[in-house]
Amino acid sequence: MKIRTLLILTLCAFTSVSFAGSVYASDGGQPWMKWSTKTIKPARRVDPVNSFGGSEKHKLKATGFFYVTEKSNKWWMVDPDGHLFFMTGLNSVESKRVGRSDSEAWAQETYELMRMHGFNTIGRWSEQDAFQAAGVPVPWCNTTSFAKDYDKQRATENGESRFPNQTLPVFDKEWPAFCEEYAQQQIGHLKDDKWLIGHFSDNEIPFRPDALSKYLSLPSDDAGYKGARAWMRENNYKQSKVTDERVQQEFLEHVARLYYETVAGAIHKADPNHMYLGSRLHGRSISPATITAAGACDIISINYYHRWEPEQSRMKDWENWSNSPFFISEFYAMKVARENIPSDAGAGFRVKTHEDAVEFYHTHTVALLKKVPSCVGWHWFKYADDAPDFQKGIVSSEGEVQQTLLDGMKIVNAQVYSLRGLR
Repeated sequence: MKIRTLLILTLCAFTSVSFAGSVYASDGGQPWMKWSTKTIKPARRVDPVNSFGGSEKHKLKATGFFYVTEKSNKWWMVDPDGHLFFMTGLNSVESKRVGRSDSEAWAQETYELMRMHGFNTIGRWSEQDAFQAAGVPVPWCNTTSFAKDYDKQRATENGESRFPNQTLPVFDKEWPAFCEEYAQQQIGHLKDDKWLIGHFSDNEIPFRPDALSKYLSLPSDDAGYKGARAWMRENNYKQSKVTDERVQQEFLEHVARLYYETVAGAIHKADPNHMYLGSRLHGRSISPATITAAGACDIISINYYHRWEPEQSRMKDWENWSNSPFFISEFYAMKVARENIPSDAGAGFRVKTHEDAVEFYHTHTVALLKKVPSCVGWHWFKYADDAPDFQKGIVSSEGEVQQTLLDGMKIVNAQVYSLRGLR
């Protein structure tokens, strides 16, 4: 009750945003330019939420675990108590990010900070054990690396490791058995954790649009080369078809299915209670072929960059291709000390002030809530700044709260269910 009262008072005191405007920003190091913004005012009443962060007003079937469903022509998550749930999360929520060794005290403080500002989930690379040890559990997402960990121990007779030619080792005969054993080892013990939302299987692995050419450029004794040749024979494609765009997409979907369906089966066998959250697709990997194959996931995770506003028609295609909902597993706008910082500082937008970052957050997230029915949440990248010159986090690298940024974010977070169309 105390936290909720503070939230209402602080929200109503926030007055620096307007309905429309513009800010100067750089898209991942590209030239700075003016971007239009759309912001909202604080709600007179925040949406009431339960201990998970789900909508207190809207209840469906409770299973004791998170799941997804469609209601009122929108996709939703449902929390373990049966309440509609929309993820507003943060990545890399770890005590070491802010130099803290007292992890339980840090978790208590961080829990209160997140709850007060409307964040209800911790994403990949987060320290969920500290929250549970402190008695303040929070919905969380498990980090695994199926392809990357298999690749580290790939048998030499199958080919080189480290994803040669940006190919995945899904044609190795050992791949299915590895996935089952890995899932049992990594996630089997988590099957009864009601705070766990689900499992990520990897992060930004290569699903190249020119995958067929890449596989056929491998040494002839590589399992990937052999798999690609076998696929071409089975589909009666001659060498002249290798660069055909349609053929390339067909092969990429085949590769992606070998990955997603194998991993999904292994995850659900080891842990039938929790969702498979995908592999955090990024860049050129976000294609019709991979999204279609990713329909094996319960929710598809997309690391979404270089877009100031959501691409509504493209996101509708994602749903049509996969018949699954998605969420934005990474996005951000970071405050930078100067305009000419190195181009490799990150893929997100760069802005000059935290007020500008707030404008981006409103513009992007409110559109997701109101206009993209297949979106079930987002994870901001990330909890803490990388350095004073690169401020992405809701706290600095020393743990100092970035209050301006948080005050702006909670205006949206405190009314996600209302904005989503629930009254």
